[in-house]
Amino acid sequence: MKKKMLMLVGLVVAAAVLLGVYGIAKKRPKDPPKPDTEQTEAENELKYTVIGCKAEDLSSVTVKKGEKNIKFIVSDDGIKIENVDLALMRQDLVSLMFDALITVRSDNKVGEFKGEELVQYGLDMPQAQVDYEIDQKQPETLYIGAVSPDNNYYYAKTASSDDVYTIGKAVGDRIMQDVTDMADLSIDVLDSKGLARLEVKQKNRDELSVSFEKENEKANDNLDKSGLQTLVMHKPIENLLVYPYNLETGLLYNYDKFVIGEMVELGTENYAKYGLDDPQMTILMADLENGVALSVGNLDEEGKNYYVTPNGQKAVYTMPKEGLDPFFNYNIVDFIQKFIALHFRDTLAGVDIKSVYGNYTVEFKEEGENKFIVENDVTKDKRNAYINGKLADTDGFANYYELLTGLTFDALDEGEPQGEPQVVITYKMLDGKEDTTTYYNYDDTFYLAVKEDSNMNMLITKQSVKQAVETADKLPEVKGGTVG
Repeated sequence: MKKKMLMLVGLVVAAAVLLGVYGIAKKRPKDPPKPDTEQTEAENELKYTVIGCKAEDLSSVTVKKGEKNIKFIVSDDGIKIENVDLALMRQDLVSLMFDALITVRSDNKVGEFKGEELVQYGLDMPQAQVDYEIDQKQPETLYIGAVSPDNNYYYAKTASSDDVYTIGKAVGDRIMQDVTDMADLSIDVLDSKGLARLEVKQKNRDELSVSFEKENEKANDNLDKSGLQTLVMHKPIENLLVYPYNLETGLLYNYDKFVIGEMVELGTENYAKYGLDDPQMTILMADLENGVALSVGNLDEEGKNYYVTPNGQKAVYTMPKEGLDPFFNYNIVDFIQKFIALHFRDTLAGVDIKSVYGNYTVEFKEEGENKFIVENDVTKDKRNAYINGKLADTDGFANYYELLTGLTFDALDEGEPQGEPQVVITYKMLDGKEDTTTYYNYDDTFYLAVKEDSNMNMLITKQSVKQAVETADKLPEVKGGTVG
């Protein structure tokens, strides 16, 4: 989370970065606990110093609480925690804990006690033990016992004295923190309106891969004509357009819940118990500056959070189920462009239609003033349109062409086409390329639309195809001359 992500070269990152570490720009952190200034000043005025050390005089400070140990190592390079990557920690929380350890004060000395007398204060079996290695001095140990009856203090004493003191509960709680309590729980906040890459891999499901491609002809054509920035899908269907706003309202509708909950375990080698040895899902998201790679394991016992590992870290965290459910349950139909063959007429030489409803040939011709013209640096297509050799009325043809190119599918289907083609529509581009869609009977309601460059077929209602094709026969007839 702390390393700077490389800029997306050509706006497309290599797949090998899926488990890489991306940089941090904006963060979505949990609200940090702020030091209580009044409490700190009050503690500095307390009359008893239980522990008073300077950082430069220490070699190490070790907190022992049950089987969990935290060892702060002090050197000329600063403060480190043994076997902990500080890049995973909130540095302010690390400093707060260390400061609490090296200066412990009290305003109340309960008395001198030893042996069985310590039982009443929980100091016969302390909750925590803090060992101080002090340069050129005798080591010291602080013991933290029971909480006072009013729940405001802990009882504490040192190994070198029989004096028992009370210390503020907030101080004792900070001293007894786990490493996971100091974890940096922030991840990169991405621009959900401007994603440059999205990959989702799940068990027993086709991979989803979407990216922004600067050189993609279809995306650029759409941007030029409509002004809408688009992404391009590569998997499970090749070369479909994806609108970012559809992603935002579909797959990313719960993006505000895509946050780290808490650190569960640091430096674990036992990923299997969290389902992270063989993740259910991996997610890679990136905008043009930052990115997040996430491995998703099992649900916790309460079924409210998934165990996750971000950016290949050697740590296990939680993430709310609400933030990840959309990635498990997405339907690509919700965010892909549903047009079967969206072509702007100024890119076409013509359209061929062969169907059970009739055969039609559409041609665009430059005639006289009816040609491509440039107005205010904008190229406009004023060419005449002919259907089966007859000049088409301008307004009528505009409505017809809108129906034809506006055909949209209702669902995707992996089935193979059966029987003979019922409709074949071929768009012929000015650059010589062709885009053909063939429609087969699927059932009484739908056609199965098959495109040559797609690995997934589409279902579209027969009525919509029939209406679009047959409208050619209903266009107003033009009487002589050309149409302006």
